[in-house]
Amino acid sequence: MKKILTLLSACLLVCACNNNDEPAGPAEPLMNKQDSLAIVAFYHSMKCAEWKGGFHWDLKDTDTWGGLTVEYDAEKNEYRVVKIEVPVAEEYLPEGYSLPAELGDLTALRELYVWGDHRMAGGIPPEIFNCPLEVLWLVGRYSKSDPYPKGFNGTIPKEIGKVGKTLKWLCISNTNIGGDIPEEITALQNLEGYADLSSNEFTGKVPLCLRELPHGAYLGFNNYTEMDWRYFTEDIGVIPEMWMNCLSGTIPDEVLNNQRWEDYSIKVYNQRDGYGYDRKYFEDLN
Repeated sequence: MKKILTLLSACLLVCACNNNDEPAGPAEPLMNKQDSLAIVAFYHSMKCAEWKGGFHWDLKDTDTWGGLTVEYDAEKNEYRVVKIEVPVAEEYLPEGYSLPAELGDLTALRELYVWGDHRMAGGIPPEIFNCPLEVLWLVGRYSKSDPYPKGFNGTIPKEIGKVGKTLKWLCISNTNIGGDIPEEITALQNLEGYADLSSNEFTGKVPLCLRELPHGAYLGFNNYTEMDWRYFTEDIGVIPEMWMNCLSGTIPDEVLNNQRWEDYSIKVYNQRDGYGYDRKYFEDLN
């Protein structure tokens, strides 16, 4: 982590003077005040004082602020927070930590990585999409006593569309997040890979809007029960990867007779045991 100044001094923008009260030169660069306040909120909400091992934070000693990266803004002569990487929760974090809404005040934040687990409270604050995010990586951890994905709750906020011009990499995986995937996700036209939305709690019918993403989406290990067959009957966009969901039902002839089905049917193979499109279904189909 680059050296940054203490929070207290970050709020005092003063110039050093010589004995003749003449300016001694440019003021020493400080932390942006708004960033400082946001990090205080992060410190309390994420319970940084209780982080274990080398990740324990002392709010008055910035050298202990593990996972935080800042850059110097020469024009404003101040430091800005550009990256936050929260360590593996199960090993380092305490019970009841959560992401604060104040992260949205970090107007230079480009990368956010959080490794959550079953002890996490809350979900994805909509405010984080006020940041110029290029990477959003929110991944839950499997508890040793519970094989199901944990970490993060609620839904994907529709505000995700705000980072359409900046976001390059998206991974929201192994979480309790469910509900509907918002159509606003189609604004993410600068993604450099597929949107990884695997191992969450999405159910119902696969949303057709995901075909508008430039590299499609990975929806494996969710709980979808119904495929939208227009992914195969209409030659538009990218078909999402649907392995290990709960898809079943009769596949329409117009799908089975379509070249797109012949080329991409593998994307719906291998559903969970007990559901229609398991391996045997496709063996019998052929």
